[in-house]
Amino acid sequence: MPMNLIIQEKRKELGLTQEQVAEYLNVSIPAVSKWENGSTNPDISLLPLLARLLKVDLNTLFCFQEDMTQQEIEYFSREVVEMVRKKGIAAGFEGAEQKIHDYPHNETLLHCLTFQLDNLLSMSGLPDNEKHPYEVILLKWYRRLADSNDGKIRNSANYMMASRFIKNGDYEKAQEILDIMPDKGDALSSMADKTMLQVNIYLCQGETEKAVKDLQNALLIAINKVQMLLYKLVDAELADDKIQTAKAIADKASQMTGLFDLWEYNSFVAPLQIAFTEKNTDKCICLLRNMLAALCRPWDTGKSPLFYRIAKTFDPKQMLPAILTEMENERDSAYAFLQNCDEFQELICEYKALMEK
Repeated sequence: MPMNLIIQEKRKELGLTQEQVAEYLNVSIPAVSKWENGSTNPDISLLPLLARLLKVDLNTLFCFQEDMTQQEIEYFSREVVEMVRKKGIAAGFEGAEQKIHDYPHNETLLHCLTFQLDNLLSMSGLPDNEKHPYEVILLKWYRRLADSNDGKIRNSANYMMASRFIKNGDYEKAQEILDIMPDKGDALSSMADKTMLQVNIYLCQGETEKAVKDLQNALLIAINKVQMLLYKLVDAELADDKIQTAKAIADKASQMTGLFDLWEYNSFVAPLQIAFTEKNTDKCICLLRNMLAALCRPWDTGKSPLFYRIAKTFDPKQMLPAILTEMENERDSAYAFLQNCDEFQELICEYKALMEK
C-alpha cells in the first residue's frame, strides 16, 4: 500500500480530521489533502512526527514491509505481456524495472519478470545488436537471483546464465557456474521422488483427481526432457559424423510426438537437423513449411488422455517473428545455403504477410 493511502487510512482509524493532522504538524490542511491524494509527500523532517501521530513506525509509513502477493505478481506479469504486445519490448522492460525498484527484496517477483522478459525478448524478432542492451539487464537480474537463498531460484538462474555464456562462446564462465550447480542425476536424488510419494498419499486418501493431475504434470515435464535429450544426441552424433545413427535417433524423436500427443512442431525438429547437415534444400523447405504451419495451430493438451487434467491451450503463433528473423539472417550458418533459393524466400514472404494480417 502506498504512503498516501497509509496516511489516509490510519488517520481515519484514529478518528482524526485532516485539520487536526495539519494543526499537529503545523502545516496547512491542503498540504495534508495533497499527501492523501498522492500528489505530494510530507517533508522528511515531518515523517517522525507523522508516524507518532498515526501510531505507526517509519517502516510501515515507507511501506518497507509491504510486499506483493503471488496473485498480484501474476496479474502484473500479464500486464507486462500486454505492454510488450502494444508498445514493444522496451515498454515491458521499463515497467518491470519500475516494479522491481518498488519491491527490491521480492525474489519471486524478480524471478518471474526475468524469465518472462527473457522469453518475450527471444520471441521479439529483434536483431542481436538491438537485443544486447536488454540482454545486459537480464544478466544483471540473473546474477541477483543466483545469490538467492532459495535453491530453486538460485539453480534456475545459474542454468540460464550458463546457457547464455555457452551461447556467447564464454565456456570458461559457463563451466564455473556448472561446477557449483547440484547434480540431480545421482541415484539418491532419483530415488527420493517427492512427486511419487505425494501421489501415493493422494491414492491412499481416495483423491484420484489430484493424483492424476500430479502424474500428468510430471509426465509432460519428463517427456519434454527426453525429447530435448534426443535432439542433443542427434547433434552430438552428427558432430561425430555418425549420420546413420543420427537419423535413427531423429526418427525416434519424431515418433515421440504422435506417441505422447506432443506439439506437432516437435516432430519436424530432429529431421530438420539432419536435412541441414546434408544441405538437402528440398527436404529443408518441406520441413520448414510444415513447421511454420504448425506454429499457426494452437496445441491443446486437453485433447490428450495423457494430459487432460492439466488442460491448457498453447498458441505458438507469437514465436513466428523470431523464427522468421532467424531464417532471414544471412549470417546464420544453418540457413546460409538456402538464402538463394526462391522457394525459401517465398516461404518467408508468405508468413511475414500472414503476420501482418
